[in-house]
Amino acid sequence: MLSKRSLRGRFLLEIAVSMTAMLIFINIIIGYHISMSLYDTTKNELERQAEFIITTYPNQEEKFNKEFNHFDLSELYNDDIVLLSTKQQTGIKTIQRGTHYYIELITPYPMSKSYLKITRDVTNEKNFLYNIYYTMAILVIFGFIFILYCASMLSSQLLNPLHRLTGKFGNMDESILQPLDIKDFPLEFAQLGELVNRLITKIKTSINYRKELYVGTAHELRTPLAVMRLKNQITLMKYKKDDKIRETLQQNMDSIDILNNMIHNILEYGRAEGGQFEKPKRVNIIRFMAEKAEEYELLAHSQNRNFIYNFEVERFMISIQPLLFMQIFQNFIQNALKFTPKNGLVTLTVYTDDKNFIIEVKDEGCGIDETQDLFAPFKRSVESTGAGLGLFLAQNAAESMGVHLRLENRKDKSGAIASILFPFNRFLHNEM
Repeated sequence: MLSKRSLRGRFLLEIAVSMTAMLIFINIIIGYHISMSLYDTTKNELERQAEFIITTYPNQEEKFNKEFNHFDLSELYNDDIVLLSTKQQTGIKTIQRGTHYYIELITPYPMSKSYLKITRDVTNEKNFLYNIYYTMAILVIFGFIFILYCASMLSSQLLNPLHRLTGKFGNMDESILQPLDIKDFPLEFAQLGELVNRLITKIKTSINYRKELYVGTAHELRTPLAVMRLKNQITLMKYKKDDKIRETLQQNMDSIDILNNMIHNILEYGRAEGGQFEKPKRVNIIRFMAEKAEEYELLAHSQNRNFIYNFEVERFMISIQPLLFMQIFQNFIQNALKFTPKNGLVTLTVYTDDKNFIIEVKDEGCGIDETQDLFAPFKRSVESTGAGLGLFLAQNAAESMGVHLRLENRKDKSGAIASILFPFNRFLHNEM
């Protein structure tokens, strides 16, 4: 299976091959034209010379032989002009003897049974042609290198705007869907930049619309639910002895509390949608978590749980959106405290591996069902009393930040581990 090549590699290869093929074709045409021109010129000269001899000596073979210093036939190829008495095949042809090349013309001699042969040594012309071919071959090689260089420069000019767009899109969550600055874009890419900016505007409008819809609906639902709960409380105070009525009223109040919890989560989702537009801040995330960890330690003690934190890394500077990060961090800590039994221990640790900076929260609860997707909306464990939106909101926040979440059971089967992974190849690249 052929591997996919980059756009620039394909561009360079196609340009180089097509231009080199064109250069070779042009050289072949030029070389053929020069070769045929030399051949035709020599042929015409031999024909004119033969015509001159026949015209000057139409029937004087002896005088012709004496004046032209006829040699013995054994020295044929050292002669330029000879008369042959035997029958010959007339015409012109190229012959080679050793390292020498000749063009030979044979024509009948009028008023005689003889044949006129004119032989010309064209070795120098052949060598001249070979030198031309050699020079052309060198030109093709240098031309190929020059074409590669020019194609590389051209492809860089063409692809630079695309690389800039790729960089801007790659950091789009960092710039929080800010429109692209197309002032420095080439004219050919200005229209593309305008279309992208329109798309960004539509996305921002859609997110804001959804956020307002969630928040508005949740606020509208809170008022009638508060009235219903108040009426149930008043009614419950009147029926102090009727167990069935009290039980029904209490169930209604519990259902209202569940609805209020769901509305709270919807409001949290709306805030998380708005948090996507929060500008990243460069913070020492270790110090940031240490400050929050002190608050969680007090919260754990108030719930008769133990909470400790251990940071192997003292300093890790990173650009994050604090609201989104707290959406994840707070959810993991609160879940760990909720599922850890009294006098149990919740541990917060920070460490690094080859690819990630990792924040890890361990609890001593009953663990999780790893066959279920707990990040799906309204998914919750059997022991949970929530609406099942906490991890869903955390996952949305993680996707907006570009981090990864991981839930797994502890190897000692004494609880669960929730982890936040910051990939080095993304966050360190964006910090540069």
